[in-house]
Amino acid sequence: MPDPALHPTLQRQLKRVGLLPSARDAAAALPALLERVSRCYIEADQDRYLLERSQEVASREMSELHAQLAASQARLASLLSLSSDWIWEQDASLRFTYVSAHTNEVGRDLATLLSGKHALLDLEAVSEADAKQFQALVAARSPFRNFVCGLGQPGGRPYYLRVSGEPVFVGDEFRGYRGVGSDVTQATQAEQRVQQLARYDALTGVANRGMFLQQLEHALARARQTDTSLSVFFIDLDRFKAINDTLGHDAGDELLKVVAARLTSLLRGADIVGRLGGDEFVVLLDGNPDSTMLTRVAGRVLSELAEPLRLAGRPVQVSASVGISRFPGDGTDAATLLKCADTAMYLAKARGKNNFQFFTPQLADQTARHLALEGELRQAIQHDELLLHYQPKFDVRTGALLGMEALVRWQHPQRGLLAPGEFIALAEESGLVVPMGRWVLEAACEQLRVWRDAGLDPPRCSVNVSVRQFAHPALLDEVRNALIAAALDAGALEIEVTESVLMADPERAQQSLKRLHALGVQIAIDDFGTGYSSLAYLKRFPAQTLKIDRTFVDGLPLDRDDVAITRAVISLAHSLDMRVVAEGVETESQLGFLADAGCDEAQGYLLGRPMTPELLADLLRGQGERRAA
Repeated sequence: MPDPALHPTLQRQLKRVGLLPSARDAAAALPALLERVSRCYIEADQDRYLLERSQEVASREMSELHAQLAASQARLASLLSLSSDWIWEQDASLRFTYVSAHTNEVGRDLATLLSGKHALLDLEAVSEADAKQFQALVAARSPFRNFVCGLGQPGGRPYYLRVSGEPVFVGDEFRGYRGVGSDVTQATQAEQRVQQLARYDALTGVANRGMFLQQLEHALARARQTDTSLSVFFIDLDRFKAINDTLGHDAGDELLKVVAARLTSLLRGADIVGRLGGDEFVVLLDGNPDSTMLTRVAGRVLSELAEPLRLAGRPVQVSASVGISRFPGDGTDAATLLKCADTAMYLAKARGKNNFQFFTPQLADQTARHLALEGELRQAIQHDELLLHYQPKFDVRTGALLGMEALVRWQHPQRGLLAPGEFIALAEESGLVVPMGRWVLEAACEQLRVWRDAGLDPPRCSVNVSVRQFAHPALLDEVRNALIAAALDAGALEIEVTESVLMADPERAQQSLKRLHALGVQIAIDDFGTGYSSLAYLKRFPAQTLKIDRTFVDGLPLDRDDVAITRAVISLAHSLDMRVVAEGVETESQLGFLADAGCDEAQGYLLGRPMTPELLADLLRGQGERRAA
């Protein structure tokens, strides 16, 4: 029986574990039982303590881990903000789900720009080959490296990205892509600019020489395969050098831009416009053009380029000379076609400019002679093959020798003595007229000194100055140096400038003439009446002489218009205190009319042909003897 002295609860516990067989046994087991229970309580307390300690350690370590992770994320975010690199993630449908904080060059947030974009499939690849390769890699769920694409922005300025990515799988399930990207806008734009410069003219935007030749070769290959024809236009602006010299290089550049734009606008989309350099343009007409079409297009080119425009605040009208070559008749390769078109263009210039010419085989020989003559002229200037003849000017009423005009001749080693008409145009075109003009100045002044040293009294000598020479900045120094070298007073020299040269840029011409006049040199306006003089400007030019062009003298005294013009010019010149010289006087009736009209001086075959220095010396001696008598 259980011991009634035991607590009922304890009795139940002891009975449950089988420790109460009897009261005696229970009493004997009680101490051990109490010790065991006590130990259990102690162990439970220890386990609870250890558990609490473990939880504290775990919590502390977790806090430290979170702090380290936060610091690491902060460092990564800081480094990303300092570079153009960024991180991105996409889901299985290839939509951007995460883009790290990043701002591009123009202040647009990248996450905003990529919002709603499908991978890079919505972005514009820099090249078609890159786009195809990228699409194939994405379709195969493969990694991709360094794919460059463009991302449009408001305002039209592109933003270029270079991205690398790898697919994300959980087991066999595709979950999307993740990767890195970088800002390559400046590098990509610089590369595109280099490619642009390599293929297109930097000033006008049309194809440059290399690009045009490449396109021409491709067109020739197609034409050979299809047994069709094509044509090349060689276009050179007339008087571009004069515009550049008078209005400035900025105006010249603006003119070239306008020409390129006009050519591009009037041609078909398949045609190609190129600029070879300077004022030389070329056009490729593909698609089997016939002679009728080429003639029509050439006419449109001339008409379009002749439309007036404003340069440097002034109205300007230009013209062009056009040469045309055709494949296969004129040549079968690009170089030959360009050469033939260039040759035809020179023929257009020789025939008065502002026209077009087709290449013919006869032109090849003519061009060869032209180039040979240019080389010979260059040698002539260097080897003293040039010489001067002098045409006297006489007083219309008294017949006294009042002046002379220095006229250049070329003593060609094989062809003999050449008149200016055979080489002056070539000298102007090639630029050789500038060194030639300098030689004429020096030679004329030197000859005046020779005559004076011989005891003769030569009158004032006139020297013609060409368009290019007048525009040359060294002209004033060249005149001064020639006078100093010959120990002459400036009044011994007269500079003749044509009316058209002065009116090309009146303001600049006025300044140049004032500087020459300040030096003491006399100024004559040549070919008056053949250009487009403004009387308002004429009175501002510091000129002492006005020369009536021979085209008006030819009709005297019968042509009513020539009579009226000549009388008006003489009256105008005298009202401005200028002398009047008539050119090309060849008959007594012309001389008589000029004397009656009040002309001051005359020159022409009737009075005296251009003569050598020795013959002019004889004329000077005869004049001196008559004065002495």
